[in-house]
Amino acid sequence: MKAKYILLSGALFTLFSTSCNDFLEEDPKGQLTPTTFFSTQEELDMSTYALYQKVCLIQTNTNPTIPSWQGDDLTTNPGSNKQAYAEVDAFRPTDANKGVEAAWQTSYTCIKAANYIILNAERTPTTKEEINIAIGQAKFWRAVNYFWLVRRWGQVPLVLDNEVNYERPLASIEEIYAQIEQDLVDCVNTLPTDYSSAPRKMNGANIYITKQAAQSTLAAVYMAMAGWPLKKTEYYAKAAEQAKAVIDGVNAGTYEYILEPEYKYVYAPSHNYTNETVVGINFSRDFTWVEDSQMTSSNLFESLGGWGDGWGEIKFWKEFPAGPRKDATYNPKILQGNKAGNPLVDWWDESIPEQHPMFCIFTIGEDGGDYDYTQPANTGWMTNDHRHRLIRYSEVLLWYAEAQARAEGTPNTMAYECINKVRERAGLEPLQSGLSGEAFANAALAEHGWEVAGYWVAMVTRRDDQLRMELLEQTFNERKANEPIEVAPGVMRKNQVEISAGTTWQGEKSIYLPYPATDAQLNSSLKR
Repeated sequence: MKAKYILLSGALFTLFSTSCNDFLEEDPKGQLTPTTFFSTQEELDMSTYALYQKVCLIQTNTNPTIPSWQGDDLTTNPGSNKQAYAEVDAFRPTDANKGVEAAWQTSYTCIKAANYIILNAERTPTTKEEINIAIGQAKFWRAVNYFWLVRRWGQVPLVLDNEVNYERPLASIEEIYAQIEQDLVDCVNTLPTDYSSAPRKMNGANIYITKQAAQSTLAAVYMAMAGWPLKKTEYYAKAAEQAKAVIDGVNAGTYEYILEPEYKYVYAPSHNYTNETVVGINFSRDFTWVEDSQMTSSNLFESLGGWGDGWGEIKFWKEFPAGPRKDATYNPKILQGNKAGNPLVDWWDESIPEQHPMFCIFTIGEDGGDYDYTQPANTGWMTNDHRHRLIRYSEVLLWYAEAQARAEGTPNTMAYECINKVRERAGLEPLQSGLSGEAFANAALAEHGWEVAGYWVAMVTRRDDQLRMELLEQTFNERKANEPIEVAPGVMRKNQVEISAGTTWQGEKSIYLPYPATDAQLNSSLKR
């Protein structure tokens, strides 16, 4: 977002800058209140801009996204400064893990900002439409943050007010999902399908949440509710219904979403505002570094001058179908030393210390433009304005395909059309007709994993798919066994992060993160 839209008063920044328990400890004297704020449309807008500043901080750096490292697509350096990632990768994070703390704090801070708007926006002397837009943004991001919290921790405190409560109890998983659903349904019923001016719409893309973005998110939520732990399989039909509504809107020309014709442009800086993005988090280097995406060097190996936060898991890379999608997700070859004129080598070459596939999703060219793996990557920028694609239209197509097949037992014609559009762009042959419902649904599930591989900022990561389908224990066992994999004829490699032989799977204790120690000290309900 541009600076003029986020230059808020110091009071607003203070209002929305604290963690969940900081909020519980705040002295309310002298703060903004509904009687001193929300008196004009400008102040209503300011509160929404402040909310979006907190939305940015959910994913400004990798710390809040570290839970994604449980997925079988991601691994990391077991040494260096990557211990927090490695702990999650090995299913043994501590309550002091920086990812555990950051994911918890940033989500509750965003929820706090959302609650402030939801509870007070209606006091603003403006139109009902404007109030609906502000409250809709707030309800959406409150729902999304609870969606992250419930999949990472299971039971968490359900905070829907601004009251001080040191002993707020844990809500059940079902209660949390009910609130998420209600918030998103409200968004679908009240939000417009398009905006006309910045910062709500920029470069031809809707930045604020629309009705169709809420519908797409609701489809993702219903998919999660249909799987583990709730296992309400009837929600697959609801997921299909919501996804179909979005697809029908696109086919009718009502909704703006597209599939990029070439996969290489899905994450490319030149297509930063692609309308393949359904839900995005906006960043801009025109403002200040704390609100840019700090992931410029997250994929590039440390031996090449990057940070190397997320490495490719070898087995997942091996099973990933060859084609333009794989070539835009991983470096097909690695430029030795990240220096122009040096040889291009395979990742398993002895000159590459990491000995793992290298993602290139967040990598940019030296000039900040599109990345070409045959040329040096940028290592001079800590940040860039990569617009995080939390949901892409390809995912909506795959959600419909999978949900419809699981709901009805047999894939219909539209389901085949949806999955084959995604496969065609990836350079794959279409699925042949006649598949059973389960085989087809599992094919769509695998396809989604390849679409979001390594993209730890996605709303539904590979880890989240595995959570829903009860596949995380399988990943644990594979990591524990850590069998060598043939990556080229006669060349065997295995993952560097290892799980000790004496470690056993602990069910929910292995799946869910520990509650952060700082908050658990204040709230006795936060016990695992």
